[in-house]
Amino acid sequence: MDSPFILVLLTSTTGATECLRVAAVMSERLGQPLRLVHVEIGPRSIVLPSQEQLSEYEVEHLADREHGETEKLRDIAADWIRASGITAELDLYRGDEWHVMRHYRKTASVVVLAAPQSQPIGHREGLRAALLRTRHPVVMVPPAWDGAFGRRLMIGWRDIPPLRRSLAAFAPLLATAEQVEVVAIDQDESALEAARAAVAPISAVASYRLIASEGRKTAAVLLEAASACQAGGLIMGAFRRGEILNWLASGTSSRLIQSSPLPLLMRR
Repeated sequence: MDSPFILVLLTSTTGATECLRVAAVMSERLGQPLRLVHVEIGPRSIVLPSQEQLSEYEVEHLADREHGETEKLRDIAADWIRASGITAELDLYRGDEWHVMRHYRKTASVVVLAAPQSQPIGHREGLRAALLRTRHPVVMVPPAWDGAFGRRLMIGWRDIPPLRRSLAAFAPLLATAEQVEVVAIDQDESALEAARAAVAPISAVASYRLIASEGRKTAAVLLEAASACQAGGLIMGAFRRGEILNWLASGTSSRLIQSSPLPLLMRR
């Protein structure tokens, strides 16, 4: 069996450099190599809500765009490898990200990718493919992120299995972070006791506090707290209500994915 590695899913040129920079930190902290992947999307992989199929012009335009993105990503990856001195392979596929992710189900330890809303049509399902199809831990990097990733981390505490799985997956980052702040929204002291029991064995520098939402959305409160402590990453459990309920009515996970200005570290 192959040794575990960190998979960097380069869905497009948008956010590619930011993902590589975050992945380099992950590689150092986890002691694992990087593997870069890009999928050149075909027209049959795209379903538009407004029409059953793409027009001939759209098919031709899509193919040209995808080929151009692939060539640009080759250059971005090669330039970054030369500048960073980090050895990494670039795997290229054609098809769709849902099927490609299955190749890495048992070997990739973490997937790093750009925020889906920042990506072109055809490349917005990578996050769901990683979280829901292959159940990987994911680091989602927002567009133009230029902060210090991983030095200061925040944990959005709720005692649920997805969050505990996230703590286990990102324990090496938590153990080496200079500052870890654990916040529990609209909970009580017993929640903080459970948080201490879970986090203290991983991070000796963690601090814990309760926050009242005062009627605001949990996602907004978490992002405000993360900004106040200058967090370089928010660790959370994803889609605790299940994907279907989040699709019917957006929950905290969906709101954070759509609006977070800092990297999200999450697991389903």
